[in-house]
Amino acid sequence: MPAWLRRGLRFVRRITWVLVLMVVVLAVAWMVLWRPVPVITAHPDRGTIVQEAFGRGTVESQREAAVGFDLVGRLSDVLVDEGTRVTLGQELARLETSQAEADLKSATTGIAAARTSLKRLAAEEERARSLLLTAEREATRTRALSDTGAITGTERDDAEDRVRVARADLDRVLAQRAEATRGIDVAAGGAEQRRVAMVRATLLAPFDGLVTRRLREPGDTVAIGTTVLRIVDTTRVYIRVAIDETVLPRLEIGQPTEIVFPGTTAPVSGRVTRISWEADRQTHELFVDVTPDKLDRRIAIGQRADVRIELGRHEKALRMPIAMLHRDAVGPYVYADRDGRIAVVRPRFGITGTTHVEVLDGLAEHQTVLAATSTSASLPAGRRWRAR
Repeated sequence: MPAWLRRGLRFVRRITWVLVLMVVVLAVAWMVLWRPVPVITAHPDRGTIVQEAFGRGTVESQREAAVGFDLVGRLSDVLVDEGTRVTLGQELARLETSQAEADLKSATTGIAAARTSLKRLAAEEERARSLLLTAEREATRTRALSDTGAITGTERDDAEDRVRVARADLDRVLAQRAEATRGIDVAAGGAEQRRVAMVRATLLAPFDGLVTRRLREPGDTVAIGTTVLRIVDTTRVYIRVAIDETVLPRLEIGQPTEIVFPGTTAPVSGRVTRISWEADRQTHELFVDVTPDKLDRRIAIGQRADVRIELGRHEKALRMPIAMLHRDAVGPYVYADRDGRIAVVRPRFGITGTTHVEVLDGLAEHQTVLAATSTSASLPAGRRWRAR
């Protein structure tokens, strides 16, 4: 092959590689610098935005009682079980009362004996009064005869002695009668105590409610204050919710809430009825009590419930999807369209809802807001864009 031809072929090959390299560079430059970036678009609009605080809590009762006896004894019967509904005054459990019954019988017998003795002493009192009256009349007659000298002084003294003996005998009978009366009062008091003890040996329901725990069984010995049953009022319940302490400045009594119980999707409306004055030092949460407006379903004390508390509501607010919002060291920002190119805009935001955030200024209604097609990806400012 001639030399000039070989040189021409080498030149052509070099030019070809240069052209290929230029094409590649131009293609990469177009991809990086001029090709529109695929984005997801949204447009701020007017609507309702609700700011909520979410918390998970448990169902509690406003009335709960740990019931037991106020005396020592042995259980003879427990008349209800866990899950039993009881009414005010219903018998729940009993203590063995054989000893109390024996004591009551003994006290009643003592009262009867004391009353019989009192009747006998009343008869003796009547006899003693009669003897005293007779002795006083005789003494009066004797003094009159003694003054006229009809009888001796010895006979007069004997008459006075009989009066004193009769009066002493009456005093003795009166003292015995008073003692017998006190004995009746003491015996009656003892009998009443035995009757009260027998009444106290029966455990009664303090209110209408549900038995949630049965802690003692027949045959168990109970002391004063020992809990036998636990009863709760299921008609007066509330949800105790743990809420992050950061929302405390925006919490108020009476705020509307939505309560969702496990296994259901329909929320139950309610109100905030109590805000704790102390936060947990470990979790930095505070407890808020939420009372349902009305319950049409069965619930269990201790059951879980999800609660959303409405902290604020703005009607006809300019809002944008919260998914389009980004944050950096400076603060929140969004990507927006500016003459067909991507621009970083930092609007001023208001309250934040579940899906939308309120825009106070910095964005116009129906202005196009942009986001990358992949989650949390950033967009290059100044590039052209195209909707995916």
